[in-house]
Amino acid sequence: MTIGPKKKISKTKWNTRHATWQRLNLVRMSDSYPVAKCKNCGATKLAHHVCSVCGYYKGKQVITIKSKSKGKVIDA
Repeated sequence: MTIGPKKKISKTKWNTRHATWQRLNLVRMSDSYPVAKCKNCGATKLAHHVCSVCGYYKGKQVITIKSKSKGKVIDA
């Protein structure tokens, strides 16, 4: 006898659950994987990953970061 899903899970609920899981995995990774300093801003980041503070990777801006406090946008 197979028991399937009882109700459909909405996209919002599914995405929220998976986003939280990804965030927790990044915290776990920072505990066990090598951490480096960003050459642009000096913040700690995972080695070989884009800096989550300034959006730079290997001296080039890769992603756009929106600052919550000042409303400042750093373009890529």
